[in-house]
Amino acid sequence: MEAQSYTAQERRAANQVWAAAGEYGFEPLFLARNTDGTVDFYMNCIVGLVHKYYGDDLVRGLFNTWDGDVKQSLLDDLTWLYLESAAYALELPRRPVLAELRRAHADYFFGIQYKLSRQEWMAKNQLVYSMQATRWRRVQGRADPVLTPYESQLAAALAPETPPKPEELKASVLAFYAKFALFDGTVHQKLALHLHLEGLLASLATKTMPTQMIKTDRMTVEHSGSVDAGGGGPTADKRLAHITLKQNAAEDRAYIESCFGRSLYPPERLRKAEQELCTGDHLGCHLWFASGVPSPEQAPTPEAKHLAEQAELQADRNRAYDAKNRELHRSVVLRLTEQIQNCILVHQQPNARIARSGNLDPERVWRAPLLDDSRVFRCAEEENQPSFTVDLLLDASASRLHCQEVIAAQGAILAESLSRCRIPVRVSSFCSLRGYTVLRVLKHFKDKQWQGVNQYFASGWNRDGLALRAAGDLLDFDPGPAPRHLLILLTDASPNDSRRIPPSPENPLGRDYGGPYGVDDTAAEARDLRRKGIQVSAVFMGENSSIPAAERVYGKNLARIRSMDQLARAAGQLIQHEIRAWGIEFIQPYCLFCFPF
Repeated sequence: MEAQSYTAQERRAANQVWAAAGEYGFEPLFLARNTDGTVDFYMNCIVGLVHKYYGDDLVRGLFNTWDGDVKQSLLDDLTWLYLESAAYALELPRRPVLAELRRAHADYFFGIQYKLSRQEWMAKNQLVYSMQATRWRRVQGRADPVLTPYESQLAAALAPETPPKPEELKASVLAFYAKFALFDGTVHQKLALHLHLEGLLASLATKTMPTQMIKTDRMTVEHSGSVDAGGGGPTADKRLAHITLKQNAAEDRAYIESCFGRSLYPPERLRKAEQELCTGDHLGCHLWFASGVPSPEQAPTPEAKHLAEQAELQADRNRAYDAKNRELHRSVVLRLTEQIQNCILVHQQPNARIARSGNLDPERVWRAPLLDDSRVFRCAEEENQPSFTVDLLLDASASRLHCQEVIAAQGAILAESLSRCRIPVRVSSFCSLRGYTVLRVLKHFKDKQWQGVNQYFASGWNRDGLALRAAGDLLDFDPGPAPRHLLILLTDASPNDSRRIPPSPENPLGRDYGGPYGVDDTAAEARDLRRKGIQVSAVFMGENSSIPAAERVYGKNLARIRSMDQLARAAGQLIQHEIRAWGIEFIQPYCLFCFPF
């Protein structure tokens, strides 16, 4: 996954947090970055140290205390000054190098000020800047700036001589906020003013502070943007304003269910699947198999209701896009259907049923005189059904945000074409969120209509290797009406997940799930499915830089498309290849007639 996931810089920031905390199994509550997009090494170390000495729950609760308050931004920034002072004092005896890092951070703080325009200076919160300037001037060994008595006392409160104990932290912060009339314990909100900034204004809005603390895994459904103009569309940072803090296990499970609906699996079956599949590099992860999002009327929480409403809006966009391009889509369906049917006619090996007329079957002739059985002939079935099913697996990670309507249309076209050829097809999407890899079935084998594919939306991450494991398990759970299986992914071949690979003897610190390692893991899972008799192919619609990764995973069973009109040829080639490889046999649609009475 590329958009709305960890970039290379953000992965580096997360690694800095983990290294400072001395722990690699948690998701950072915050990441720190500079205004030029580079990571703030010192403040990321502080984030890790705060986790080490105070824990996530305490810090999360502290920041949630004033969440939504009109002064939230000011309180957040001042609190980080307080936490920086406490964490530095606690860790310095064990890690003297912090003093040098702190001095470098102070130098950067003042160095960046000379690059700010007058408008950027005006956008600053002057109280926050005064407190920051005081802190970093002291670190540099310089005299304090000119301060009012109020500011001098606040600066002293933000740098306690003795760091608070964990059980004292929240009370200490709230006490001096109340003393300085910054927060009285009650959240005071004001009506939101929504502005859409572009160009220079947007640039200025991101440079008001030298360091940005960004909260880090909540589900959002966002507009794809313009998908007609080259499929570019906007990209979004997954850890900006829409993201909530990581929750505990029970809350995570409830959250996933509220986002995607009830599990298709019974509890015991789901538990068994996780025990068998969430192993090795996926240890500590979870699975969820669902078939939809709760309706807004049935959503259990306001957040789930909002998600359901946004999902419905995206479904409307998908339907509108299909209607707008219906002629093109219809022509693609006709061409793909024709290709598949022609291949079936050439390579089919139709079953012949036992009959009372037709071609004489020498092996059954003896039944006529001895058993008075007149069914000693064979005739070809008038209606045959291919002896294989197709599972379409759509990448629903946030890297697909800019082309959601296109992917929904591709899935619908493939489903309709295969259904016209009487090939059983199931359509699912996959993404990862809060450590859960989710498979959401949009069309079941038994569904005669394919319109459910329009419920597709993109959000979250993509742990491709575990998604392939889950797809194989779904085939075991519901194999469909035929013994052979073809799995086709619509993907950008860019696996990336927020949940790290756990430590191992080879990698004692663990590693990110993404990049070459994520590709290797996905390739290994694809090979494992093939060994089990499941054919794995992919339709690739990604960047040129991801082509080697796609080829590594899918080999020759890969077709790249750049536009919708290429879908019929690409998908047709993949399906025809499997038909030829299998020398497709056909099975009768009703097993009642398969055997004589």
